[in-house]
Amino acid sequence: MSQYIHPKSPQTFTNGIRHPDLHLWDAWSFVGDGDVLHLYSLAVPKARQDGTPITGPERNDTPFHVRHFSSHDLGASWTDEGSLIAPRIGQGLPDSRTIWSGSIEPLPDGKKLLAYTGLYALDAEHCFAQNIMLALSDGYEVESREDEALICPIRDWKAITDAGYYLAPPDDIGHRGGEGGGPILAWRDPFVFIDADDQIHLFWSAKAGPRVGAMGHGLVRREGRRFRLEKLYPPVTIPDGNDVTQLELPKIYHDARRGTYYLISATCNRIDERQPDEELSKTIRLHLSSSLDGPWRPWNPEGSALPGLEGLFGMTVLEADFDRGSLLCIAPYTGAGGDERGLTFSPCYRIDLDPVRVSIPSYSGAESG
Repeated sequence: MSQYIHPKSPQTFTNGIRHPDLHLWDAWSFVGDGDVLHLYSLAVPKARQDGTPITGPERNDTPFHVRHFSSHDLGASWTDEGSLIAPRIGQGLPDSRTIWSGSIEPLPDGKKLLAYTGLYALDAEHCFAQNIMLALSDGYEVESREDEALICPIRDWKAITDAGYYLAPPDDIGHRGGEGGGPILAWRDPFVFIDADDQIHLFWSAKAGPRVGAMGHGLVRREGRRFRLEKLYPPVTIPDGNDVTQLELPKIYHDARRGTYYLISATCNRIDERQPDEELSKTIRLHLSSSLDGPWRPWNPEGSALPGLEGLFGMTVLEADFDRGSLLCIAPYTGAGGDERGLTFSPCYRIDLDPVRVSIPSYSGAESG
């Protein structure tokens, strides 16, 4: 398996991001020096090098890379900064088949900790063997990355299941047909959270049962340029998630003044990776807690789904302004958005927190110049 990565596009993107050469989905971000917004997403080319198209459903047959965009005007326009990280194809490492989503967060010393999902290159039937991986970056390039996974369901099967997580039997880890009548392995999308004591927490997509989506939680210790898992907490389930088979892309933000933690997640009821997006119920949810350890409660007594975000999935908070009680956000459109906007980015929108209200501009087509 080989990979072609498009160079930076010279275009400036406004009213969202509709890249001429790339399908884009999932989002994570951080605010850099000078209030520059740094946005990252998964990406694959829209066409193979011979010119034949790669459709949205064919993405999993092509290695992904992480695309980087930057904005100096609070998301009004975006610049393509190229690839941040790509799989190490042919090297027999935990990220040699492809890479999936994660997060990036500045550390107290100014380095950026990149957490991402690596997939083993095993065989055609076990093509979704996921691992939690870490790397150090300046936001534009990877400076160093581990050759070993921080947490690996194959290597660490007993420790993971002893902590209460659901995994298929070791020989079935990553099977394309799913696990126990449910969807594929969930051990992905790590989100970095630095607490008030500068401790590094990771939260990720996991399972508490074959069809029970959950959030993983671990405490990470840094030792120089290396990292190790210090503690694995039990899985976290959401109180209104009875039909949630996959809880993905969890992100946590803290309003220190009010003592409130906000958990934003992307959930769906997928059973089979071959299901088209049109058959799925994809939802962006908001939960609140007074503690990083939970319990989490829906923002609304009627449920945690955020209104007005239909057709969007895997959002990120670009800037959290807790003084104003407002989150500046962006999200990709799902593949159900069709050829015009599917697998592109929406314009920026705001989520007000007190009371919760979503203000999203109407779609008029992403532009470039």
